[in-house]
Amino acid sequence: MEPRFLFPHRFKLIGWIVAIPSIILGLFILIDDLRFDFLMVKLPFKYFFADEFLSSDDKGNEFSIFNFTDEIATIGSIIGLLLIAFSKVKYEDEYVSKLRLESLQWAIYVNFFLLIVSTILIHGMSYYSVIVYNMFTPLIIFIIRFYYLLLVKN
Repeated sequence: MEPRFLFPHRFKLIGWIVAIPSIILGLFILIDDLRFDFLMVKLPFKYFFADEFLSSDDKGNEFSIFNFTDEIATIGSIIGLLLIAFSKVKYEDEYVSKLRLESLQWAIYVNFFLLIVSTILIHGMSYYSVIVYNMFTPLIIFIIRFYYLLLVKN
C-alpha cells in the first residue's frame, strides 16, 4: 500500500531544524515576553487586534503596531512539527501505516482528555494559555508515541 499525503523522508531533518528553534523562541516569548524590534510593523490605520492599540505619532495620525515574533514562533513550530510527524520513515510499510494511524488516534484522545480536564480545572485568562498549548499537543503526543512505538517494536 502506497502511503499518501506523507512528506519525503528528508523533510524530517528539515522539520527538526525548524521546530527546535521555533519552540525555544516560543518558550522565551511565553516566559519572558521576548519581542524582536526588527519584526515590528506599523499600520497606518486602527486595527482591533493590534499589539499596541491606537497609538499616535507627532502629527496626530493614529496607527496600529504589530510585532510578529510570536507569529514566527507559532508558524515555525507548527510547520516543523508537521514535517517531523508526517515524513515517511525509511522503510514505510503497512505496519508503519498502522502504527501511524493508531498513534494519531491515541494522540487525539489524549489531547481532548487533557483539554476536558483543563477546562474543568482552569478558568479565566489562564485558560487562554491552555488553548495556546492545545495547538501543539496533538502533534507532540503523536510524535512521541509514534517514534516510541517504532523504537520499541523494532
